[in-house]
Amino acid sequence: MSDTSEKRVMVISGFDPSAGAGILQDIKSFALLGISAMGVVSAYTIQNTHKVFLARFRKWEEIDQELSVLPEPGIIKVGLISPEMLRLIREKYPSAVIVWNIVLRSSSGYDFEPPEIVKENLTYADFVILNNEEAGILGLEPSDRVVVTGGHGKEAEKVIVKFGRLAFETTRLPGRYHGTGCAFSSLFAGHLYLGYSPEEAVKASIEILQKVLEKSNQQVQPEMLARDWMKFDVLDSLNSVKKELLTVGEKTIPEVGQNVSYALPWSKDEFEVAKFPGRIRLKEGKPVFVSDASFADYSHTARMALVAKSFSPHIRCVTNVRYCAEYIDNAIKSGLTVFKYDRNSEPEDVKSVDGKSMEWMIQQAYKTFGKIPDIIYDEGFWGKEAMIRIFGRNPKEVIEKMKKIIGIL
Repeated sequence: MSDTSEKRVMVISGFDPSAGAGILQDIKSFALLGISAMGVVSAYTIQNTHKVFLARFRKWEEIDQELSVLPEPGIIKVGLISPEMLRLIREKYPSAVIVWNIVLRSSSGYDFEPPEIVKENLTYADFVILNNEEAGILGLEPSDRVVVTGGHGKEAEKVIVKFGRLAFETTRLPGRYHGTGCAFSSLFAGHLYLGYSPEEAVKASIEILQKVLEKSNQQVQPEMLARDWMKFDVLDSLNSVKKELLTVGEKTIPEVGQNVSYALPWSKDEFEVAKFPGRIRLKEGKPVFVSDASFADYSHTARMALVAKSFSPHIRCVTNVRYCAEYIDNAIKSGLTVFKYDRNSEPEDVKSVDGKSMEWMIQQAYKTFGKIPDIIYDEGFWGKEAMIRIFGRNPKEVIEKMKKIIGIL
């Protein structure tokens, strides 16, 4: 394989408006590997996740004009295209590694690329990727440049990917997924770009695609796997403020302990909200953490984050702070919005249900301001410690507000 370290990745593929396949799927799959791919549309289609209605192929002159203003690629992933254009792409980029994902026919029965013309242009690609049905039509066998995928029938329990004399098996997940060929071939091309051998690129692409499909619905959704990055980012954001919490904890930690909870944008329950398990507590006057941030354990601040987010989706972080009248004065002087909650105003049905008070409290604050305020506090009640709650977009913002109320900023 030629040196591609200083060159870019190019996708030349069809446009699928449903984003399940085609160039949109290709770009998403490359992005999953941290690769910024360039892209030129080779065909426009009218389709959804279930059926292709029409495909209109672009002329080489149009494609060439777009390619000519872009940096020279080292890897080119080709998808749906007029087969004769493979020769023109090879002539334009003689040293590039070309991965051609052949698409003869859609799963709904729409014929794309004529088999006889595909055969005439196979030699212009370095690697050809296609399913077992297409391989049978073209008379292709797995080789050191032909990757054949199988297991497309409903009755198949395994997906088998053959490359040369090797066969890789993986469990076939139930359901129908639009765009597996595009995603797999793009992941394969991406791994080649990252320096993987073809064999290792096949293995790695199978593993990642399996993880993607486990989180997908009807079509291949690499973006769902990207949510795992956001989980890491949320945990990392919480852990990044530990040092400051240790510094100010002597002034902020209440008797019941303190927590900082940070919800994911899509969080629906406490286990999709990051927090410090076991709360932060004072021991001999010094803050103590049970562990780093985690999605495990329950937390009242996690429940508050969920409620706040339901009113204002960008408010995803909450902490609780020891009540002090001076802190409230500082908050007001700092220009923070402050809501005083009177527990005596709670309806009986709210008082009698555990956790309902927090939901009611935030709801009343929202009604008052038309938004979630920076601070919600109460002066305590029978069996309830007086408390200040600080709301914000993220842990950094919440900590900055906390510093203001305790008089550090």
